[in-house]
Amino acid sequence: MIKFNKHVNKVLPYDRRQYKEYLLGELDPPTKWYRASFHLLIEEKEISLIQFVANYECWFKNIISRFDNNSFWIVNHDKTDEGWFPNNEDNLTCLRALFKQNNIPNEFKGALIFSKDELFKLSKDLISYPYAVFNDDHKFYTDLDISHGELPFVIKILDHLSIHLLSTDKDLLRRVVNESCQDIFIIKQGKNKW
Repeated sequence: MIKFNKHVNKVLPYDRRQYKEYLLGELDPPTKWYRASFHLLIEEKEISLIQFVANYECWFKNIISRFDNNSFWIVNHDKTDEGWFPNNEDNLTCLRALFKQNNIPNEFKGALIFSKDELFKLSKDLISYPYAVFNDDHKFYTDLDISHGELPFVIKILDHLSIHLLSTDKDLLRRVVNESCQDIFIIKQGKNKW
């Protein structure tokens, strides 16, 4: 199952406005979000996109598998809905092909809705998406959110090659972190301790 939905706010299982307030650092947002940041533990100061995808893809699929209950997964830009492809680079070939096969223009603004299997087929492209479309003049904001269709649980993929897990359910986040902890990651908590 793959759907393209222009009404992102209506398909998310949480209040996006309150989520944005958290992301923007509001002092006392109405809903508390808890965050765990997973950073790759390596010697070099910077990692390459190839290292990032190679180390995060299996972990990403593991997280999705643990929480998939035959629901769906929503993929969207986190703060503002942007056109999905601001350039015609030779990258993200599977994701670009998906748009083309479904006659969806590159400028489409909205969410992509996937089953677990479809999400897995596109996992490399989704993990590398923020980095692949980012441009140096910061005119395109690219962080992606992958949200469970029913649970208040978000996998946030950032353009600086790290992934955050967020939830309004502290116990759920703690369980995810404990079950998915691997020696290759450094895990940092957000300001709301879990």
